[in-house]
Amino acid sequence: MNRKYLVIITALVGILVQTGIVRANDPILFKVSPEAIGIGAFYDGTTLSIKGVLPSDCEAVIRIMGEQSTIKMKRKEKVFGILWMNRTSLTFESVPSAFLLATSRKFDDLLETRKDAAPVWQLGLPALSHRTVIKPETPDRDFLLKEFLRLKEKEGLYAETTGIRYAMDSGVQKNFEANPAISPKFPPGKYVIEVYAVKHGDIVAKGEQPLVVKLEGFPSLLADMAFNHGTIYGILATLIAVIAGLFTGLIFGRSKGAH
Repeated sequence: MNRKYLVIITALVGILVQTGIVRANDPILFKVSPEAIGIGAFYDGTTLSIKGVLPSDCEAVIRIMGEQSTIKMKRKEKVFGILWMNRTSLTFESVPSAFLLATSRKFDDLLETRKDAAPVWQLGLPALSHRTVIKPETPDRDFLLKEFLRLKEKEGLYAETTGIRYAMDSGVQKNFEANPAISPKFPPGKYVIEVYAVKHGDIVAKGEQPLVVKLEGFPSLLADMAFNHGTIYGILATLIAVIAGLFTGLIFGRSKGAH
């Protein structure tokens, strides 16, 4: 190859590297706001802002995962064929405290024709249910997992949404943005926000950032008292209950006298 052309090609490669053009095997760069969520006295959930860049020929998948936990539940069974009562204890192991998945279109569409053979399938709720362990073992495991996921979705702790938006597509890279809602029922703890670049069902790049959900103000004070100052917490809880009872009696007593 002519030395002149070799110098030009080398210079072009250097420019591409320095300009930071996103390639398929580069880590996904994104920004999260806020970076931490504080649960105060009047906290009622919040919304995250997630913005980033990925290759133009890829689609973004955002996943927010809580810490792995063990959840114990009671199973209702009929007693004497008449009454429904909590009887059997079930333990769900290796389940995240929260699970949110966001895409730009239906998650099943990202699998294309490969379905559960596509690597991106591992990111969704179906794969999560496959990894979940139920003890004791039961023949109706699939039914219990379905009901468990339905319960978590109803609580706002598990969800799949299609809220990712794209903009400013240069033909090489494009911007993405999403605003996932964080339920007020999200427990305090450490979370991970993962962003994947997906192409034809394959995961070609990934980026991740931590997210902390923590108690602040009065809720933090109560939690500290409950765990570290049990006696004071018990006295305070009793006083609050007594005052609330007196206040309720006063209100309803006046209402009754008014008639």
